Amino acid sequence: MTIHHLGYLVKNINRAIKAFENLGYVSTSETVYDEYRGVDIVFMSKDGYVIELVSPKGKESTVSGLFKRFGNSPYHICYETDDLDGQIQILTESGYVMWEEPHPAVAISNKKVCFLVHPYIGMIELVEKGE
Repeated sequence: MTIHHLGYLVKNINRAIKAFENLGYVSTSETVYDEYRGVDIVFMSKDGYVIELVSPKGKESTVSGLFKRFGNSPYHICYETDDLDGQIQILTESGYVMWEEPHPAVAISNKKVCFLVHPYIGMIELVEKGE
């Protein structure tokens, strides 16, 4: 697995974009609304590092509870894998718990992603590798 991006919770995505631009980050995608998860998402990069800004849109958002608890903060590392199902099996057998079943992610060209949580490191995301 290789690191794909670092997920960052933000309250106001437009203000967060400006703040990260002031640090030298550049948007690498348009802001998109992920209806399934109830979030706005944009990807930005700097010096080879990619961040995903995720902003909840209402109380039904999959991350609204996380935002209430952590506020503006990094909250997951996303790993890209050639074998999503196999990697899920390996991780669940080693103590990870599925937080969200695999589902297409509109912000990542509809590649399947899933979220898992480990008691000692928190949340990770897996994304299937693609062209």
